[in-house]
Amino acid sequence: MTEKHDMKKLVEEIYAVRGRGDIEGTLALIGDDCTFRMAGNTRLSPLSTEMGGQAFRQVIAQLITVWDLSKVNTTGIYVDEDEHIVFAHREGEVRHIPSGVSFYTEYVDKIHFRDGKPVKIVEFVDTLQVAETSQIIQIA
Repeated sequence: MTEKHDMKKLVEEIYAVRGRGDIEGTLALIGDDCTFRMAGNTRLSPLSTEMGGQAFRQVIAQLITVWDLSKVNTTGIYVDEDEHIVFAHREGEVRHIPSGVSFYTEYVDKIHFRDGKPVKIVEFVDTLQVAETSQIIQIA
């Protein structure tokens, strides 16, 4: 198998495990040295602030606990083998578990790899939808 194939398969597996709501399984696939942030305004902090270590583990656990992505599908994966980056386009129905609000959306994850494991995840998502649904901010 090629490194390109291995990166793609790992990303697919991460999404499958995450879609089942398996926090520990998701974290085990990602590894301890990864960072995460949503590309967005600082008003969406802490999600728009890059975090790693224990903060990374906490935010991933919170995202899995709060956002049901079981009806989201991966519609395309592009692997840049030279740069060790995977771009994954995903779309479908997302449910905010605490409020019960569901909506259709699409987003892109940019996942940087080193030594076969993700080391940095940047999520490009409709941050206004996330902020309003989560009641992080309110738009008049």
